[in-house]
Amino acid sequence: MAEYLRFYQSAVDPADVEEMRRLFVDDVVPAFAGCAGCLGLELAVTVEPNAGGLVEGAAISRWSSLDEMAAAMASHGVQEALVRVRQLLRQEPVAKVLHVLQ
Repeated sequence: MAEYLRFYQSAVDPADVEEMRRLFVDDVVPAFAGCAGCLGLELAVTVEPNAGGLVEGAAISRWSSLDEMAAAMASHGVQEALVRVRQLLRQEPVAKVLHVLQ
């Protein structure tokens, strides 16, 4: 079975890391858990701030198909869960989709 990873990368103020974690656990994870094809979701941040003083991070989701991923990302539940998260972002987010080869 094919698998895909979706990386959503940005950065937040160091003072907002805990709020970002809380929103991820309380809003984002439950929204994605109800989506067909979502095999898992993680939030990762850099150990130290970048040169601009921001903490870089990524939400990494694992999907069983591109169609299920697209449907989930377009769903009202996921879009609603991401509204408050996006307000904390201090860099324009970059999304990348990767095909897992092995």
